[in-house]
Amino acid sequence: MSTKEYTRDVIARIMGIYASELEDDVLIREELGVDSLRALEIIAACEKELQLEIDETGCADVETVGEFLAYVEEQWDDHR
Repeated sequence: MSTKEYTRDVIARIMGIYASELEDDVLIREELGVDSLRALEIIAACEKELQLEIDETGCADVETVGEFLAYVEEQWDDHR
C-alpha cells in the first residue's frame, strides 16, 4: 500500500466514510467538515501509523484531500 493510500484510509476511518469517497479534489474543510481538532487527530494518526513527524504548520494552506496526501507523501520522502 502506498503512502497516499494509507493516508487516505486514515482520513476515511477517522471521518467515518469509505476511502473511495475521498477523491483528490474533495475540499477538506467545506465538504468533509474537518475542523482544527479533527485535522490534528488526522495528523496525529498519520504520524503514529506511518511513524513520522508531520509539520502541522505546512498543513495550514492545504485545501483538498489530494493536497494533503501529497504533503504527507513529501514528509514521508523527507523522512526516509
